[in-house]
Amino acid sequence: MTKHDAIKQYFEPKVEELAGNLLNFNFSPESEDSISLITNYSDKVRKKYITGDAQKEYGFTIIIVKSYSSGCDDLNLEAMNFAQAFMDWLDEQDEKRDYPDFGENCTVEKMECLQNMPNLSGINQDGTMARYMIQARVIYKERKK
Repeated sequence: MTKHDAIKQYFEPKVEELAGNLLNFNFSPESEDSISLITNYSDKVRKKYITGDAQKEYGFTIIIVKSYSSGCDDLNLEAMNFAQAFMDWLDEQDEKRDYPDFGENCTVEKMECLQNMPNLSGINQDGTMARYMIQARVIYKERKK
């Protein structure tokens, strides 16, 4: 199992719980309540040790698509709160030390959001859908095989 497989497998149950949909991997459709995982980098070396072990990181972005309103209602606030709740869940998993399984040669040390709130990254051409982005990473130690 690759790290990509492990990350997808880790997030799928939460995405199904929240959106009732499958997690999209490296693809973000323009459909309401879709949640996607976009990979940014994998096996990026942070530190190398004399033993050959290395501290590495896996970076990713979660994209949440929600309905958008240009009116005076609370639809956009609800969407932002939904995305923020996903970030809070991610933080809770780190506090519990509940991490993706990167295999026997890896020990996950931390999973963290790289921002303190979701970004509104764009609105579709029709003005009916908005994308919210959460950037995060998993920091892990990989032992030399």
